[in-house]
Amino acid sequence: MRLPFWSDQSDDGVDASSPEAARLIRRLSAVMLSGVTLLVVLSAVAPFSPGQSQVLSDLPFFPSPLFQGPAPSDASPAPVLADRSSHPSTKLAPYFTPSAPLATSRNPEILRQFHDLLDQYVHRQAHDDNFTIRVIDRRTDEVLELFALTDLRAAYENGAPVDWNTVDERRHEEMDRLVDKYERRGVPLDDIIVRWGRANQVETAHERDRAYRAYERRLAEHLGLSLLATEIGTVETFNQDHLVSTAGAVSRYQMLPWILRRGGVTEYTLPTEADAWVRVREERNPLLVLEPAFLLLRGYANAVGHELPGLSAYHAGPGNIFTLYRAFYTSDHFTASSTVADAYAWAVTEGFDTVRDGSTFGGDSRGYVPAAYGALTARDDRPVDQSPPLQAVRLQVEPGTSVTLRDLLAPLDTTAQSFDWGPAADTARTTYDRFRALNPHIDLPASPRRSIPEAGNVRFVSTIDGKAVRFFLPLGAPDVLRAAGIRALDSPATFRYDASTYAGPSPSQVTRWDRQYEALVDDIAHFGFTKDNRERLLQLHDRFETLAEQRPTRYRRRQLRIISTHRRLWMSSPWQDLADATTRATGRMKLEGRPPDLSSTVPAVPDTLRRRP
Repeated sequence: MRLPFWSDQSDDGVDASSPEAARLIRRLSAVMLSGVTLLVVLSAVAPFSPGQSQVLSDLPFFPSPLFQGPAPSDASPAPVLADRSSHPSTKLAPYFTPSAPLATSRNPEILRQFHDLLDQYVHRQAHDDNFTIRVIDRRTDEVLELFALTDLRAAYENGAPVDWNTVDERRHEEMDRLVDKYERRGVPLDDIIVRWGRANQVETAHERDRAYRAYERRLAEHLGLSLLATEIGTVETFNQDHLVSTAGAVSRYQMLPWILRRGGVTEYTLPTEADAWVRVREERNPLLVLEPAFLLLRGYANAVGHELPGLSAYHAGPGNIFTLYRAFYTSDHFTASSTVADAYAWAVTEGFDTVRDGSTFGGDSRGYVPAAYGALTARDDRPVDQSPPLQAVRLQVEPGTSVTLRDLLAPLDTTAQSFDWGPAADTARTTYDRFRALNPHIDLPASPRRSIPEAGNVRFVSTIDGKAVRFFLPLGAPDVLRAAGIRALDSPATFRYDASTYAGPSPSQVTRWDRQYEALVDDIAHFGFTKDNRERLLQLHDRFETLAEQRPTRYRRRQLRIISTHRRLWMSSPWQDLADATTRATGRMKLEGRPPDLSSTVPAVPDTLRRRP
C-alpha cells in the first residue's frame, strides 16, 4: 500500500560496491525522508545562508516549538496522547520505549539499533521540516550535516505558495552533492544515510484528520491495537482521500478495491431528477473506510502474531512477513524464547540486507512502522480529543422506498433547530453545501446559487445493484425529518458517530471462544505456525460463524471478519512454506504455548448471544 510519490524513496545507504549507474540509483533510493527542524538549537548557532548548510556533530534532540501543541494548564492539565495505555511506548514496550534497560532484553544490540532507527524517524516526521536534508553516518549514527533549503523555507514562511514536489527536486540535487562530499571525506558510500524531513506534510495531514482522529483512536483501542494504527493514513497518503497508488490502492488508508468490497465499501451511481447520474465513491469518506482498514490490520496482526509485523504486513503484504520469519530462523538470534516481534526488529536492523535480498521487503517496508511512530510523536504532547469534532449519523432509506435530496434537506432548512455539520462545513453557505461537505463520497456538483441544482438532486434508494446506498446527516436531523412526515429512513440501518462510538464490548459479549482465539494469537507470537494451531483456527472460525448467525451484533460481525482474514492468510501457500520452515527450525526445540483445544463438539450458544424474540 504505497504512496505514489514515495515509491522511489528508500532508507538504504549508498552502495559503494555498485557500478556507477547502479550507484546513482542507490543514491536516489538512499533518501528516506527524515530529520529535525530544531528551532531551539538553530537559534543558538549562526543562521543559515540561502543554499548553505550547517555541520552538526552529535546533534542533540530537542522538540521544535513549531510543531508542538499548546501547553496544558498547570492548574488542570489535560490528558495527553503519550499518557494513554494504548500508546506504543506502553502497549508495545520495550520496542517503543527508548528508556527501557537494554540488558534485560533478549537481543539488546538489536533493540538498540531499533531504537536508533525510531529516533531517525522521529526527527524526520515530527521535527525536520520539508526543506531539510539530514546526512548520517550509518556506522556511528552521527549526524554529519543538517542541510536546509533556506531560500525556499524563507519564501514559504513569508506566505509564498509551495509545491512539495518542486522542493523535493531541489533536495534530490543537493543530496547528490552531499553524498559526493562525504564520500570524498572518506565515509564509505554504503554507510552514508540521507533522510529528508516531512514535518510540514505530517502537520498538514494531522489537520486533515482532525474530524476523524477520535474515531481512529477509539476503534484502535476497541480492537486492542496501539495508537500506531491511527497514523496509517498519515504514512500512506498524508490523509488525502483522492490518491490512487500505482497498484490501484485507494482511500487515505490505501486499500485495494477488492478488499474494500469485502468490507462493504463500494462504488455506484445515483439517479437525479435531471436524468443525470452522480458518481458515488465510498472510499473517499473516511467514516466509511475506517472500520474496514482497521479490521484488516487486526486480522493481519493476528495472522502474523503481533501488531509490529502486522502493521508492516499492511504495507508490504503478509507474504513478505512470512518470508521474513523464515530468514530469521537462519539467524543467530533465533532461540526458544524468541518472538515474532523480535524477528521484525531484526529484519529492519541487522537482518535487513538478508531479508531484502530474499523478498520484496525493501526500504519503504523497512521504514513504514518507524514512520508511523515518528508521525505519532508529533502529537504526543497534545490533549486527547474527548469529544469528536465531527458527529453525525449514517443513514439508509428503507427497501422499496426512495427520497430526493431536496425533500431531505427542505425540513432542515426551515426548522428552528440548529445542526453541527462538522469542521468541513464551517465555511459552507447553504444546507446543500453543508451536505456536500459531510458526504465527500457523493460527487455532487457545486451550486452557484443558494439552491439545489437539478443535477445534484439525487434520489436515494436502499440499494443499487445490491450495494447499500449510505449518506450522512448531522445528529438530530433524522428526528426533524420524521417530525416533518418523512418515513423513508431505515432505523435498523442507522449508525451514530458520537462520543460513544466504538466503545469496547461488554463482558457478557465476550465468549470462551473469543478468549481461546486470544490465546491462539498469543501462541502464534512465539512462532506458533503449526498445523495443530491451524486446526485450532479453523474450528474457532466455524464457531465464530455460528455465534454471528445466532446474534449478529456489531461486535460479533467484527470478530468474524477479523478471524476470516486470519483464516484466509493461513490457508495460503506462503503460510504453508512458513509452517514447513517452522517445523524444520524448531526441531526438538520446545516453544512456549498453550495446549490446543481440539474438541470437535460445537457447544451451545451462550444465552447472552441467543437471538432475542
